[in-house]
Amino acid sequence: MMKAEKIDLSDISNELSFMLFILRDVQELDEKRIREFTTNLKWDSFIQLTLHHRVYPIVYLKLNQIRSSLIPADIMETLHYHYNSNIIKMMQLTREMNKICDELSVNSIRTILLKGPILAIQLYGDMSHRTSKDLDILLDVEDVERAQEVMTQLGYELEDKDSLHHNWKDKHHHLSFRHKEHSVQIEIHWRLNPNSNASHSFNQLWERRNTVQLLNQSFHCLGNEDLLYYLADHGARHAWFRLRWLMDIDRLMSKMDSGKMHDYFRQYGGQSFTGQAFILAFNLLDSKIPHSMNQVTNNKKALRLAKTSLFFIKKIVKLNPVPEKSVVWQYFRYTLSLMTGRQRARYLLNHLEPNVKDMSLLPLYKPFHFLYVPLRPFLWFWRNIINN
Repeated sequence: MMKAEKIDLSDISNELSFMLFILRDVQELDEKRIREFTTNLKWDSFIQLTLHHRVYPIVYLKLNQIRSSLIPADIMETLHYHYNSNIIKMMQLTREMNKICDELSVNSIRTILLKGPILAIQLYGDMSHRTSKDLDILLDVEDVERAQEVMTQLGYELEDKDSLHHNWKDKHHHLSFRHKEHSVQIEIHWRLNPNSNASHSFNQLWERRNTVQLLNQSFHCLGNEDLLYYLADHGARHAWFRLRWLMDIDRLMSKMDSGKMHDYFRQYGGQSFTGQAFILAFNLLDSKIPHSMNQVTNNKKALRLAKTSLFFIKKIVKLNPVPEKSVVWQYFRYTLSLMTGRQRARYLLNHLEPNVKDMSLLPLYKPFHFLYVPLRPFLWFWRNIINN
């Protein structure tokens, strides 16, 4: 196993340090170390961190296993409550996943599950060990319209109908649906991420898929190399502001075939944000990085990205779906630094094109729609900064 370059963690809070200590893959939590952390610990801040980073199931299970008298009873009760609530949520998602995948299959629509209970089984072996707020289902782009019909028949409503404007499949990579009665949220994807290109075709992903058994039913999910690419890209785009995503990377590392991954990088790229994920996982979670993967960690861009994303990890910030006003410019600069030159140009051009929100904020007659292009940055600034 190799070691990645160390990054400075001297200014992280005691509460975050304690949470990271619990999350690391150690056989037993040392009572002496627990005492060092808990002597001056702000327990309210600690709970807030575990909820924000969505890692409370693992934190609860580990602390419950040692039953240390140094952990206040009310803290354990709070963690236990959220742990049980997550089990109920995951069972609800599992029920909907069965229903939706069955109905899509009846309509000859192939499905690859990106997150949700199946990812928890795939990485942790137990769906109660990971949280999910929704289900993400990847389909062939040609099946999206038929899938919309199926979702409507099952009682789901499209959350943002304004998203179905001209060229919506090119401008977006998923549609969000919410059930009218029980409010379960489902995202239907036709690309792995906003910047992925046609090289990640659904048929290729389907050929490389894995299969997971749950409740005597088979579900399809991404193959290991595709999953690492998807999780690392997703975490990088969101600046790893939730450590749950980094825990996923830690659990996936041991399943990777280094030779296959190097071939994958040569075909699809992704070394910089995968390297970022590995460097962060090594420094924050003591993850064991295979020695043969040293080329992705010995990467200046990966190291720079890892150091930059620490700003968003150390603070309790929300970047999705809209970044908080206090960090919007830092996040914008970070987002641009992730991209290649071509992706950056496409991203900026895409954001210069008018959308429904611009037209609602400043209605113009059709002959004057060309004015939306130079006005777009100002309209975006007004919506996201002034009125946010």
